[in-house]
Amino acid sequence: MPEPSRIQAHKRTLIALGALAAVAAGVTLAVLLSSGHESTPPPSPPVPSVSVPSHNPTSSPPWGFTGGGWSDYCYRPSEAPPGYTQGYVPDAQPCGEGATRVTGLTQIAEAARAGADVDRLLAAWATVEPRAPGQPAPQNGARFNWEPLTSRYRAMLRDGAAPVMLAWGSPAWARVPGWDRPAGCSAPGGGNCTFPPGPAHIPQWRAFLRGLMVHFPDMRALEIWNEPNLARSFAPGPSPALYARMLQAADQAAREVGFDRPIITGGLSPSPPSAGKMPPARFLSRVYELAGGAAFDGIGTHPYPAGPPWVANMNANLDQLRAVSERFHDAPKPLWITEVGIGGAPGGVGQFNVPLAQQGPILVRMYRSIQRSEVRAFIIYSLYDSIAGGERFGPYGVVGPNLEPKPAYCYLAQHIGRTHACPAAGS
Repeated sequence: MPEPSRIQAHKRTLIALGALAAVAAGVTLAVLLSSGHESTPPPSPPVPSVSVPSHNPTSSPPWGFTGGGWSDYCYRPSEAPPGYTQGYVPDAQPCGEGATRVTGLTQIAEAARAGADVDRLLAAWATVEPRAPGQPAPQNGARFNWEPLTSRYRAMLRDGAAPVMLAWGSPAWARVPGWDRPAGCSAPGGGNCTFPPGPAHIPQWRAFLRGLMVHFPDMRALEIWNEPNLARSFAPGPSPALYARMLQAADQAAREVGFDRPIITGGLSPSPPSAGKMPPARFLSRVYELAGGAAFDGIGTHPYPAGPPWVANMNANLDQLRAVSERFHDAPKPLWITEVGIGGAPGGVGQFNVPLAQQGPILVRMYRSIQRSEVRAFIIYSLYDSIAGGERFGPYGVVGPNLEPKPAYCYLAQHIGRTHACPAAGS
C-alpha cells in the first residue's frame, strides 16, 4: 500500500491541529515573510469592460486557460508577419503611441466569458522576493511584492475560476553561483532559461511556498515548477534529485501551515525526446524513487500531441505517466493537465497547426476523452496568440492578440463552457 498523502491523512492535519497551525502560521509568517513589514492587501480589482456571465457552469473536470502569465501587454497591428507587434509591460507602464493595452484583468474576464472555471496563474519567486533575506528592503518597507499576483488571483476568484498556482522562477540570489553565466543553460540556444534554487536555498524556497499558501488559500492546487524535465525550464539541466527536494519542501510547508489543497508536480514536457529534455516517464520515476508518492497529490502534465491523430496521441502521453504511478503502486494518481493545445492557423499551415475551423472541435474531443478519468483539470495553452510563443506555439491561442475570438473560442464556449460568448456563432 502507498504511504498516505497529506490530504488523505486527515487533510494533512486533524481539524483542531489545522486551526492551531493556521493561527501560529499567521504570526510566524508576519515575521518570516516581511520582517515586520507585512504588505497591505490591495483593494479588489475593478471589473473590466468584458461582459462576464454571473454564474458560469461548473465543468467536470474544470477547464480553462494559461499563457503569458496574465500580464498586461501592448498590441499594435503590423504589416510584417505575423501581422502584429506585442510587448509585455508592467501594470504602471504606459504603452507607446498607437498601441492598445490589453490588461491581464481583461484577459481573465475573456476566459471567464467562455465559461472557464480554472486558470493557471504563475507565481514567480524572483518577482515576489527579488532581494535576499537580510538585504535592505525598498523604501516602502515591503520586502515581499505580492502584487500584481493578488489582483489576478482575486479577479479569477471573482469570475469563478479558482486558479492552479504555479510556483517557479528563482531569484538570482537563490541560484548556485555560475549557473546563469553565459551559455550556462544547456537548452538549445542557451537563452531565456529559468533556474531552480540551489540546494543551500531550499529553506528559503520553502518559506516562499508557505507565503503562497497563506496569501492565496482559495487556489485550486499548487503546481511545483514548470516542465522540470526540460533544460530551458530547469537550468542548467533537469535534476530529479534537486526537484525531489523542492517537492518535499512543498509538502513540509503545507504541513507547517495546514494547507489542504493538492500539491502537484510541475507539468512535464511530453515525449518525444529532444535536446535538453529528460523523458517524462523517466523523470517521474526518479521523483517517485527520491521523494516518494506521498510528497505530492497529483501529477502535472503537458501532453501536447506532436501530430494527428491528435486525441489519441494526447492520451498516449498521459498513459506513459499512468504506467509510472502504477509501477510504484500509487494508481490512480490524479493527473492535472496544466498545458495542452494545438495551433489554429489559416489553411492549417504548420506542422502543429490545423485549419481555424478544426481547432475548436479537436480541443473539445480532447476534453471529452478525459472526462471520465482521473484527470482533475484541463488547461488550454493558450488564451491568445502571441509572438512569445514562437513559431510552434504562437498560433495556439483561441483568440487573437487583440482578443478577437477565433472560431475555437466560440466552439469551446458553446460545447464545454455552455455560455453565449459568441451569440452570432452557429454550431
